[in-house]
Amino acid sequence: MDETKNKGGRPRAEINLEQVKKLAGLNCTEPEIASVLGVSYPTWKRHKQQNTEIFEAVDQGKLNGNVSLRKKQWDKAMGGNITMLIWLGKNRLGQSDKQYIEQHQVEQLVIVTDRTNKRANGGVHESSEVSGTGSGEEIRKDVPRTH
Repeated sequence: MDETKNKGGRPRAEINLEQVKKLAGLNCTEPEIASVLGVSYPTWKRHKQQNTEIFEAVDQGKLNGNVSLRKKQWDKAMGGNITMLIWLGKNRLGQSDKQYIEQHQVEQLVIVTDRTNKRANGGVHESSEVSGTGSGEEIRKDVPRTH
């Protein structure tokens, strides 16, 4: 009698590794893969922990999907798609459309405020000096506001 005893409960879920690879290649999440396979997510996680082939199928599927996507992108770029050429240039070649502007202040910035309208400000005549660096707060503190 080589018959194994039935322990009861549901029969063990079968995981189709080829289907897992295809779904992972489409960038499906693991809960989505479990749903398509007809198993709960906790069951999926348990099977994945117990069977390294499932883990490897997910990894292989993701890698295959990445290769397929790269090939499509490459084909689009080589076909003259300007957007894809720019995107691949930025991501693969480290190209950038950022401009770095370097500023060197050689002379001191002098701000002269002349308010000759005596009725508006009581005949105030002021001048202020600030360095060419900073956020401009120095200017705002030195120059009286009229409003």
